[in-house]
Amino acid sequence: MKKIIFALLIVAATFSACNKKRNKTITVVRDCTGTYLNWDGKDYKVCNFEFLKGVSVGAEVKGTFTKIKECSRYDTIPVCYMAHPFESWIEVEKIKSSSR
Repeated sequence: MKKIIFALLIVAATFSACNKKRNKTITVVRDCTGTYLNWDGKDYKVCNFEFLKGVSVGAEVKGTFTKIKECSRYDTIPVCYMAHPFESWIEVEKIKSSSR
């Protein structure tokens, strides 16, 4: 029984680690549809967008973020009628300015 529980914990930890991106150089993208982080040529919509308040559009930053399935916070926030395709929702965990 202990072996089964241990194996399940290992599998769960592996899956959760796959969704987390650590210390990646990312670019901040913002338009009327929301705030995004562009990484590896793909935009990821930021659920906790206030985390990036004060960070300029186009700024390159180092950050850690986790992919999430949905973001209920955007249900109450008005958006424009423009479409902005994105890879997935994310929660930003930390951000720091990249030095060139």
